[in-house]
Amino acid sequence: MISLRQHIDLMQHILSEGDINDHINKMRPLEALDFVRSSKDTYPIEDNTLKPRDLRSVSLGIDSLVLGQFIMIEQIITGKTKLPDHLVDLELLKLICRPHHHTEFDNENIADEKKNEQRILNMDVRECYWILTEFIKRRENTLFKDFAGVFYDAPEDTEDEEESEPEEKTSDMLFNQQWYWYSIVRMLANEDITRYGEIYMLRMSTVLPEMSYLAQRNKIESAKQRQSQAMRKLKIKKRLQ
Repeated sequence: MISLRQHIDLMQHILSEGDINDHINKMRPLEALDFVRSSKDTYPIEDNTLKPRDLRSVSLGIDSLVLGQFIMIEQIITGKTKLPDHLVDLELLKLICRPHHHTEFDNENIADEKKNEQRILNMDVRECYWILTEFIKRRENTLFKDFAGVFYDAPEDTEDEEESEPEEKTSDMLFNQQWYWYSIVRMLANEDITRYGEIYMLRMSTVLPEMSYLAQRNKIESAKQRQSQAMRKLKIKKRLQ
């Protein structure tokens, strides 16, 4: 078995030096022998993932997360939280796989977090990537199918379009990107700062339908406003004729 810890060490070495054999040669003889033997059943990982027997405290779907937990995961996936490449998967797993004795999300106990990190690092890397693969698959289905357009715009089909230059971001766009998740929490709390902690702990199974309702309501209201503006312009045009 190759642990996640060993895999991370390998990835870090490849990213910095690129020579796998050099990394293996630095291991103790028995460790190197076991690593080489196990690697045949492990790599490529995407072809050898292994479903864990114990899935306690593992959140495979977004609906089982709380809002604060979901936001931290999204910040990592979208690259807003800057991490070394070889540590991205570990940080995601620490948010998806929680301590067994926790009944609700709480990442403020340093001792619990360290124990949980060590437990994950000692897991079979094939099990770790089964969890990540399953989570990402369900995330894609939830955010881009079941609740498409709620948190993210639906991806546009640009297969036949010419490659266009990147859009220059205005100050408004940069502001909205920077404060995107905060604005959602603020809206759900009705701009009551004393309720932010409560909002961060809301289950996503509650947040998703609420955000879907608000998104659809905003689309309807925007359509009505555009229609009203068009009618006003038409009336003005008739008066001028």
